[in-house]
Amino acid sequence: MSKLNTELRPEKDREIFDQIPRNIYPLLNDFRVLVVDDNEDCLCMVKFILEEYLVEVKTAISANEAIEVIEMWNPDVLISDIGMPDKDGYWLIRTIRNFEALGGKFFPAIALTSYAYPEDCTKALDAGFQEVIFKPFDPDQLIATLIKLAMGMDKAGLRFIK
Repeated sequence: MSKLNTELRPEKDREIFDQIPRNIYPLLNDFRVLVVDDNEDCLCMVKFILEEYLVEVKTAISANEAIEVIEMWNPDVLISDIGMPDKDGYWLIRTIRNFEALGGKFFPAIALTSYAYPEDCTKALDAGFQEVIFKPFDPDQLIATLIKLAMGMDKAGLRFIK
């Protein structure tokens, strides 16, 4: 029986990761994603995961800050927590969809939430999110969902592959 090597070697792991071609997911190269969550650990983790796929990421810790980033940066996709203090993710997505109704650019949104009951999923979709991912989440599910949205945007002519 062989022993598993459980020694952590981040430098070696980074070297191996850097050898993987970055064009494996060309739909995500330079994709612009705004991540909104009042939990800074979650923000950092999502940002790290997305940047590994060459996604451009901006973060916000509140709905108000997210609106400011959207006005200045024009993201392709929003990933937002639902349960935030003061103004929650529902307020944020309704505000964005109202702006779009007045002629603003549409962009898809993913709810990243701990609210995991079926009625919570329905409420998020009804509010204007296109997808719902429950915390704790699988990074592969997050990337797969983002690729799905990117493919839909590309087919609709809302984004061009670089």
